[in-house]
Formats: sequence, structure tokens, C-alpha cells
Amino acid sequence: MKVPLLALAERKTTFKEVEVGFTLDAAIAEANRCIQCKEPGCIKGCPAGVNIPGFIKAFREGDVVKAVNIIREKNFFPSICGRICQQEKQCEGACILGKSPQGAVCIGGIERFIGDNSPHPPRHNLVGKKIAIIGSGPSGLAVAAYLSQIGMHVTVFEGTNSFGGVIKYGVPEFRLPKSVVAKELAGLHELGIDFEPNAKVNEESLESISTRFDAVFVGTGVGKSRVLDIPGSGLKGVMSAMKFLVNLNQSNIPMISPGEKVVIIGAGYVGIDSARSALRLGGDVTCMTFAEEKDAFKNVSPKDYEEAKEEGVKFLFGVKAKEFAGNEKVEKIIYENHVKGELECTKAIYAIGQEHDDEDSLKAPLRTEKDGCIQVNEKHQTILPNVFAAGDCVHGPKTVIHAINAGREAAQQIIKYLDGKTADAAMGIKRIDEAEKVVPKVDHSNKDI
Repeated sequence: MKVPLLALAERKTTFKEVEVGFTLDAAIAEANRCIQCKEPGCIKGCPAGVNIPGFIKAFREGDVVKAVNIIREKNFFPSICGRICQQEKQCEGACILGKSPQGAVCIGGIERFIGDNSPHPPRHNLVGKKIAIIGSGPSGLAVAAYLSQIGMHVTVFEGTNSFGGVIKYGVPEFRLPKSVVAKELAGLHELGIDFEPNAKVNEESLESISTRFDAVFVGTGVGKSRVLDIPGSGLKGVMSAMKFLVNLNQSNIPMISPGEKVVIIGAGYVGIDSARSALRLGGDVTCMTFAEEKDAFKNVSPKDYEEAKEEGVKFLFGVKAKEFAGNEKVEKIIYENHVKGELECTKAIYAIGQEHDDEDSLKAPLRTEKDGCIQVNEKHQTILPNVFAAGDCVHGPKTVIHAINAGREAAQQIIKYLDGKTADAAMGIKRIDEAEKVVPKVDHSNKDI
């Protein structure tokens, strides 16, 4: 069973969430389809190794709190990941029922329902250790969540006035509503985590922070868009996808007028998100990519591509942009495939990936890699012993669940560094096959269900 969608006529003209979500009855019915495999492929397919059969079993037995506790052992943010994870390529893609007439169990839809209808974890007594988190993206928030849960004093330093990183500014409202992110952040605040906005941390202040805190975690991601360096890239109307999405998400400046011809260059997640956003603003949108159609969406969920086509986004495959042409403002894109062609446009948005900012002074003392990544050892430690790092700033751009998992692993290593205890014992994390034994039964009646 697929998650129900907003009616096509409405979703083409609004930023309301496209996936409406399961009702309780639908979520339970879908959970009942899980056959509880002895060797679950879904766990192997999940980058975080979430005990998927365990949380589904707990949910269909009526224990939502136990279900969410099992998820949070590996992924603290089920409401977010239930919406934006690439389930079709990960857990659901490895589901044994994938070849059945009904298809794979809709794991993401069940996870989302559990996350949306579960209480925040309780606050713990603080024990004195002080942790600084630099960057409030998914890896940093994961570290903050796990360490605060065992009683550490956690302060999150964010360089902007908005917390959440890419999940706040890089994902459109129709895929991840701001209210969902706000709810998760409120839950972290309830744990006693302090948030410091507009905190510009550089090399000098990093050294100061590392002396004032017992441990520091750096999770600043990759914040610079790759530039499409072709003739005419300086024309007005040519911009990066991240500039477009950030302005849309943070300032509500649309940057697209109704009726404008818009060309998106790149058909990855950011490209398709930009195309669907531009369409909702009234643009006549074409998404072009160098890849052929059969190869273009290896890293993108097929459902997002199909939804974009349904909404009216046009796709042009196997072409390469060669030049932006116009007089001060972009008027067309000249491209090549087997022959030259051109597309008329008044806005051109390129989405060709992210890279590290060489001018980021915070990362300067931690960089030893030529590609701009922060180098860490197997314990997620940088060259400064009490400074740890994980997520995109270490390995380059990956998915949100990869960042969350890397943050969880870094939190375990910080615990080991600080007090010598095993992270598994301190955090209550056991082997997957022991998960049900360590998650206590909680008598909790959730009125939202």
C-alpha cells in the first residue's frame, strides 16, 4: 500500500505536503503485511541499520512508544526520515515482498506515522559533561540528541538564525513541512539542549570552544554549490539551486514569476525539488540532464520523478548545457546532444552538486584532505583530540539518514573518549536481535492516535 497523495490539481498550485500520510487503520494494515523475516533484508538495506521488523511488530501490537524507542536506537528522527529517506532504494528496496503483487511493505509510511504520533523522550538529569555541537544539520542534531539523553550539557552553535541545516533550508515544504522540523527541534529543546543562533565559529573560536567544552562535534556539512562554469553564467536569472531553495524556504522570496520559462540543469534530488518548486510558483519548467532516462534516476526515488512528471515538469535527457545566452539577462540555454539545440528561458537554475568551501576558516585547521573534507580517524576524531566530526563535512554529500547514522556513531565515540565506558552500555544500544529485550514496555496512551 502506498502513502496517499494530495489531489493532483491542488498539489500543482500549493506547497502543501504531497504525501498525506496513513490513517491509524491504514498504518496497522500495512504493518500487518510484514512477515517478520528471520534474516531481514530491510535492516541491511537501511544505512542506519534500524531494527525495522522490531518496530513494526511493536506497533502492530499496539505499543507505539516501544516502536518509536526501537527506531530511535539508530535514528532519532522518524518523522523526518519517514518522509525524505530513499526507502525505495534502501529498506523497501530490500524487502522480500518487493516482488509480490502488492509490493514491498511501506516502511517509510509506517515510520512516519509512528514518529508523528509519539511523545518526545523524557529529559534526563544533567551530569556535568559539556558538549559543543557546531552546525545544526542532521549529524549535529543526532549527536546532540544522543548525548543529551544520557545527561550531558549540550550546546548547539549555528552560523545562521535558523536551525536544522539542509532539512530546514534545502528540502521544500511539499516534501518536508517546516512544522515537522519545528516539532523535532522542540523535542530536542525539551531534552535541555541549548541552541545558539548566529554563532560564527572560525579557527580562532574553535580553539576557544575546544578548551571550554569537554568535547566538540563539527557537523557543518558542505555549503557551497558547484558552479556551472560555461559562457554566460554571470547573466541575471542564472542561479544555483541552493540559492533558489534557501530563498524560498527562509525568506519566502519566490524568485519565479507566473508564466516564466524556467530550465533546471540537473535531475538529482535538488534538481527535481527545484523543478517542482518552480512549477508551484507558476513557472513553465523543463528539467534537463546529461544522463539518459534509463540512468538518470539511479540516485533518486522513482516516485519523486513520477510525481514531478504528473505535476507538469518536462524532462530533457541526454543533453549537456554549453552556454547561457542573452543581453544582461538569460534568454536561452544552448545545449548539445547529438546535435545542437536551444531552450528559451528567463530563469536558469543549475543543480550539479555541492562542494566544500575553501574559504571556510572553521575547517582550515581540521583539513588534511585535498578534496576539502575534514579528516578523522576510525573514532571520528580530528587532529584535535577532543574535537570530533562526521557527516557531509567528512565524507562529502550523502543522504540525511547517512548523516544521522554518522552522528550517532560519533556520539558513541565521544562517550568512550570522555569516560571510558562502552558506548553500547551508556546509550542502551544492544545488538539488533536483542532490541526487544532492552526496550521497556511503557504504558502510555497517545491521544493523537
